[in-house]
Amino acid sequence: MKEYALGEFEEVVLLTVGVLFDEAYGVAVKDEIENRLNRKVSVGALQSA
Repeated sequence: MKEYALGEFEEVVLLTVGVLFDEAYGVAVKDEIENRLNRKVSVGALQSA
């Protein structure tokens, strides 16, 4: 079986989804990451994570 390690961005996305829980829609996740990390996130990067 192939090992797979999460990257930093994938981990941030998963943690953000956990924090937002029922409100974890694409735009809300994107906004939360941008606000907390003070960096821009593209929709494409978010969807591929």
